[in-house]
Amino acid sequence: MSDPKILIIGAGASGLAAACRLLQKGLRNVMILEAKDRIGGRIHTVNFADNVVDLGAQWVHGEEGNVVFELANPHNLLDDSDCDENGLFKNLFANAQGNIIPPEQGAQAMNIYYKISGSDTDELKEWNGSYGDFVKNKFYKQYQENRFASSERASQFLEWIEKYDNHMQCSDSWFDVSAKRMVDFRNCKGNPAWNWKTKGFKTILDVLMKSYPSDEKKLPVMDRIIFNKEVSNINYSSNDEIVVTTSDGSSFNVTHVIFTPSLGVLKNEYRSLFTPSLLEVKERAIEGFSIGVVNKFFLNFPYRWWPEKTNGLSFLWSKEDKDAFLSEYGEDYLWLSDVFIFFVVESHQSVLCGWTFGESARFTETLTDAEVSKGLYTLLQKFYGKTYDIPKPANLIRSKWYTDKHICGGYSFRSMKTEKMDVKSDDLADPITTDICKPVILFAGEATHEYFYSTVHGAIESGFREAERLLDYYRTLKSQL
Repeated sequence: MSDPKILIIGAGASGLAAACRLLQKGLRNVMILEAKDRIGGRIHTVNFADNVVDLGAQWVHGEEGNVVFELANPHNLLDDSDCDENGLFKNLFANAQGNIIPPEQGAQAMNIYYKISGSDTDELKEWNGSYGDFVKNKFYKQYQENRFASSERASQFLEWIEKYDNHMQCSDSWFDVSAKRMVDFRNCKGNPAWNWKTKGFKTILDVLMKSYPSDEKKLPVMDRIIFNKEVSNINYSSNDEIVVTTSDGSSFNVTHVIFTPSLGVLKNEYRSLFTPSLLEVKERAIEGFSIGVVNKFFLNFPYRWWPEKTNGLSFLWSKEDKDAFLSEYGEDYLWLSDVFIFFVVESHQSVLCGWTFGESARFTETLTDAEVSKGLYTLLQKFYGKTYDIPKPANLIRSKWYTDKHICGGYSFRSMKTEKMDVKSDDLADPITTDICKPVILFAGEATHEYFYSTVHGAIESGFREAERLLDYYRTLKSQL
């Protein structure tokens, strides 16, 4: 039996994981088509200031059962970020009057949020409505028992918590997120925010390919990648071979395809990508699962102007302050009200990282770097300029995940639409098979993972899963000969 021709579409974490597993197990006829000119997908480490920053995946979330931690830890690649046991960094809150909010108020508000986010799964399963409704209801009940601040200030904290939660879920609004389906996700126990010291998240790809810490035993994965190859059609009408066509007119005849692009790409292109059309159950899964967008802004300052023991700078808005701000600067500055935090970036002396999400994140991708930098400086001055002498940032680098046509968003979440359509991860992950149960098109990527969706460790596990599916098929086939 000749080696099957296996084509992997996408050189992100899941595609590279699949290739590594196949090559390790002796299947050599493996090729990867990558639409970009780099590997990594939503892992994107770049040089900035005096170190590197991650425009995509940034932290390793937990230790137990986390394949990224298990791969990286033996090489001493990770450092324990200075955050509390719930994963929140020690950050300041300020308002638009330039006043620093008493730290105990922020701590009390976040303690309520932690209790709610750790709610019993039975409570979530029985809740008829969105996760936003669930948190809001529970928050105000807790607040009645512990009036840690005025009701107006508590509402401002709740609005900030919504933004914080949206960036974790990758949702435009937590009212889009299904409370019932929140129980699908599993957190890995342990520190929720390991950082990569001076190397960046891309290092996990080198560990996967065994080119780190030395390349003596490296797998020949990079030799199998063809870059700048955008797939336009996957024709699986024949039981004998699949014909994959690219936008430049190239074609590849193969035995199996492992498809790893993002849910965003699938949503945009599945109707034209596959010949014949996908089964209804697969199309329902693509439509039913959701993906939003988060973007990051890295600002490098001439010097560190924030206090040493602070890991983040957060913003509390009142309705009056927001109206006044927009009256002064115009509606084009509305996006700044969704930049809810600047994290202090580990292993950098003078870099802050701002986060935004949803419609504001999409809007920022229409702005120039100069407009973004000016807006962010205005925001920092408005909230923190009364307390600190803030210099203008020396330079900026940022992500643009929504308009990147090879990504089309951030990461997946389970929405109210997911709940209503009652789609499951298996609906997305199950392969397309022939009449004799040969898997011809296999699906990997974070969105296909049953309980680690939205994570790099979920993406890697899904790549391993589909590689093993192929390996199991050939083991079974060989035993029957």
